[in-house]
Parts: sequence; structure tokens; C-alpha cells
Amino acid sequence: MNESFEGIVLFKRPYRDNDALVKIFTEDKGTKMFFVKGLNKPNHPLMSYTLPLTKNQYIGTINQQGLSFLREGQSLSMYRHIQMDVDLQAYAAYIVQLIDSATADNEPHATNYQLLEHVLDKLNQQLAPQLITTYVELFLLPQFGTHINLDHCLYCDETKGPFDMSLRHQGLLCSKHYHMDEFRLRIHPNAIYIVQQLHRYALKHIQSVNLDPNLLSELRRLMDEIYKEFVGLRLRSKSYLDQLEKIHDEANLLKSMREKNKKDNQEQADK
Repeated sequence: MNESFEGIVLFKRPYRDNDALVKIFTEDKGTKMFFVKGLNKPNHPLMSYTLPLTKNQYIGTINQQGLSFLREGQSLSMYRHIQMDVDLQAYAAYIVQLIDSATADNEPHATNYQLLEHVLDKLNQQLAPQLITTYVELFLLPQFGTHINLDHCLYCDETKGPFDMSLRHQGLLCSKHYHMDEFRLRIHPNAIYIVQQLHRYALKHIQSVNLDPNLLSELRRLMDEIYKEFVGLRLRSKSYLDQLEKIHDEANLLKSMREKNKKDNQEQADK
């Protein structure tokens, strides 16, 4: 029976000749796989409503088990800035795969649906994609069965930094107790502070900020170490995002070197 529902397209892939499978996170029924006949033919009426990273209103048949089917679509948000920006696409694709991995298929999950909705809105506003990504990684950790103490030192309950992260003890160590884990990550204290703030506040409080590239690298290293140790996901989108960020890091380094050389040359000329 046909019904009306809202959903966000996670991905689509070819399936038999010109047909396709489209995975959609529906607002009320959770993540569902839809079969769309002839979707890869030119001018298919559902083409624009099955683009990944778009939110749409649909009419179709949702089955509890097996494939579901789409009949009509109407656009709610194309997230045009994301569609036009390679960097934003990379962050969005990774976040989508991460949320999809944490969400059981065919089961309603209003919290994760709203999270994805808010994340895409924020990314489309071009607001701090690195911070938004870190927020999502932190938010999903309990769903992957991992609980990291980010509130205080594990040994003395100290709430003021500087802190470092201990994977062995799954939480923070203050400077007086660094010696309790010789393999602590030695993360820059400012990166720990940022993660604490992201952990404490809602996504809506994240605004566009300019952080030092070295600090962003420390944030990535911290979350990568946590996910490698406790979650173990190997997502293709994460590998692509890492490559993209490496290119940006190298470009920033080159820019800094050029600016330093220019400054040095100017100082020499002024002498």
C-alpha cells in the first residue's frame, strides 16, 4: 500500500541493467532499501529525488522486510552547497556512512535521523565541517558500545586541564597523573578542551570558527585513535576524507613556508 513519508538519501547503486537500489533514511521507519526500476535511464522522473545527500518527500510502498518501492518524490532540500563543494561532500559522505553503520536497518531511530538532518543543515551553511564531524563521532560512540570519560581526571576527579587521553583507561588524565599511562596519546591540551566542549553542548551551538591547522590535526588524531581502538570501522569515505585533508595540510604547510620566506626576505631587504 502506498504511503507518504520523508527521507534522506544515503546512497544509491546500480542493480541489474538500468535499475538501481537506493538506501533512504526515512523519518518514521528507519533506514530502508528501495528498488527503483529504470532509474539509470535518462530523464527518469525520480532521478533528482534519489540523489545522495538530499532530503525529499516520497510516496511509495515500505515493506518491513525485503525491498521497498518508490512511486513519486518531491524535493525538500537539495543541500546545494554540499552538492557543489567537494570538501563538504567528503565530510557529508563520511558522516552518512558513520550514522548508517550505527543505525540498525528497518528500525525507527528518530535521534539519528534528527542528527543527520541537523548535520546536513550545518554543513550546507558551510560551518566548521571538521568540528561537526568530530561532534558526530563523539555522539555515536555510545551507540558503538564505547564510553569515554571526558568530564574529569580518572584518578582525582580534577575538572580543569590540561588533560591528556588514555586509551588504556578510556578517559582523561590530568597533568598530575600523566604517569599512570606511559602510552597516553600526548594530545595537545587545547584539542582535548575542544572535544570536551563538543561533548557538552548541542550541535546547534557549533559556529564557524578558524582553528589552527595543527590543532585540527590533533583533533583528527585523537578521534582516529579512539575509533581505531574501540570501534574498528573501515569506511571507504573515511579513507577519501583522510587523503583530502592530507592534501589540505600539505597546501597549508607550503603556504606557511612561503609566507615565512617572504617575511624573511622583507626583513633582509629592510636591513
